[in-house]
Amino acid sequence: MSSLGLDDLLSSSQSLLINGDEDASSSSSQMHPAVKAGLAVGFVANLALLLSLPPVIMRRGAPYLPTFSRSSNVMWERIRSSPSIKSRLKNGESLSFVDLGSGDGRLVFQAARQNMFVKSIGYEINPVLHGFAAGRRIIQAPMYWSKTSFAIRDLWKVSLHNVDVVAVYGLQPIMKDLGKKLQAELRPGSLVVSNVFSIPGWRAEKGSKGNIFLYSVPDCWSQGSTRSVS
Repeated sequence: MSSLGLDDLLSSSQSLLINGDEDASSSSSQMHPAVKAGLAVGFVANLALLLSLPPVIMRRGAPYLPTFSRSSNVMWERIRSSPSIKSRLKNGESLSFVDLGSGDGRLVFQAARQNMFVKSIGYEINPVLHGFAAGRRIIQAPMYWSKTSFAIRDLWKVSLHNVDVVAVYGLQPIMKDLGKKLQAELRPGSLVVSNVFSIPGWRAEKGSKGNIFLYSVPDCWSQGSTRSVS
């Protein structure tokens, strides 16, 4: 029985590699576009989730938690019916909206559609989520270009002194410190909307449905325990 020489082995290996690459390329080219899109979305979603973990571990932020339509509808209803907002809109004041941890940007775009704010800004520390929101602004929502903006920024370094409505979706471990920041910076008449998690020591307004906590500055700091909005 004869044995294969080194040149024969290298030639055979090269042939297998080439054929394998061709097969993989052929398989990839035959993949349905919807499957490719699904894989791409899955990859981006997983990457975004991984990049959101460090702030959570350091108790400086929250993972990507999208606000669903039912909750956002309740939120806008409560904001619009707030006496301070109604009064200021009636007087023709220009209001601003900020989403701390804006994720994919959905709340910022919704805010622009409410016709209550001259500017809606989303701050997000996760570069993948920021890029996704900025891309949506260009491709899906060009009509709101002048009313919306996004920035990569740590929520703890965002100035809130001139903001009228602040939306947050944090985890309970950061809410106490976040409450201190909001109390130090927000001006009277401002609103804070927190999704799911309440702010310790603050008193939420009554009359809402869902896990939405609405706080009116400075009434939310009066004596009494925080009331759950149910």
